[in-house]
Amino acid sequence: MFRQLLFALALASMTVVLHAVGTVHIVIPATGILRPSAAAANRHRPVWALTRLATLLLILHLVEMGVWSVAYTAASVFPDFETALYFSLMSYTTVGYGDVLPPYSWRLLGPTEAAIGVLMLGWSTAIIVAAVQRIYNTRPTGPVPSS
Repeated sequence: MFRQLLFALALASMTVVLHAVGTVHIVIPATGILRPSAAAANRHRPVWALTRLATLLLILHLVEMGVWSVAYTAASVFPDFETALYFSLMSYTTVGYGDVLPPYSWRLLGPTEAAIGVLMLGWSTAIIVAAVQRIYNTRPTGPVPSS
């Protein structure tokens, strides 16, 4: 039990670091949605900016689930990467069909990945909310001038 908790804690820590680095250094700069000058420039393209933001966040989550899958495969928790990825997707997103289960000695991994998945998805939701607020706060209050 102690071994699987350490393994899960290490993966959870890696996920948090990956999400922090990914959002701060890749996702937010790539969308430009939270920069003051870019927010004003994006006011005519909010749908595109939010689409890029959501897409990049989803890719970041897939990378994070991939890290868990690689770790499951490396530790021989599952027989192949596809099964490990499927289990990771089901756990991280808290869908949890239960059709694929880890061995008894690794059973704490699923709930731990579900907990970190909820936290990371909540973090991404907060970023999207901040971006939407930024878009609405930088919109002109009067009618948009025609070109």
